[in-house]
Amino acid sequence: MKVTWKEQLEQHRNKRREDIIQTAKELFLEHGLSTVTLKDIVGACGISKVTLYKYFNSLDEIIFEVQFEILSAWLERYNQTALQGNSGYEKLQFLLEQILVSKDNTDTIRFIAMFDMRYLEEYPTPELESRFRSFLRRGPHPFLSLLQEGVADGSIRRDIDVKAIGYTISNVVNATKQRMLLRGKLLHLDQDVDPAIVLEHTVNMILAYVKS
Repeated sequence: MKVTWKEQLEQHRNKRREDIIQTAKELFLEHGLSTVTLKDIVGACGISKVTLYKYFNSLDEIIFEVQFEILSAWLERYNQTALQGNSGYEKLQFLLEQILVSKDNTDTIRFIAMFDMRYLEEYPTPELESRFRSFLRRGPHPFLSLLQEGVADGSIRRDIDVKAIGYTISNVVNATKQRMLLRGKLLHLDQDVDPAIVLEHTVNMILAYVKS
């Protein structure tokens, strides 16, 4: 089927938009969110500010798009992972070990850490706040899903608040991995404890709490 002019234009626009996001992501990871400017991004992309504003209204919009992409990639990776285990508890154990042991997503952890630091108390606009919340709630959280499965099959305690515990696990896992991955070398020297041992104990404590 012949591609129409409008389809070619749309493809070009989508590619240009994605190029801006990817270029910005590289700059953010190299220099940090507080340092990179729109001028830096247009310079690295080889476009004008006028062209950039056809796609994004602000630096914050670009930062949020990078965050959406990073979180989407993580969720896609989770969805493609064949969780091993015969119960919700065993699958949760497998997922926790996969997340905390893996060291191949340092850039993801670094960017999420920078995003959290930039938006400590509020989001820049109501529109971005609404989009971000909608993104986070567009599907079931993996920890919540596995906890619900475990409660149903009897492998996980029935007296827990699944939503509260699920997000507690999510925050504990993210914060611990962030600290161990980004500052692990210094923490090892400061505390004389191998970061890998800390991550292992984190998994064990979570599992001990939720086990039926």
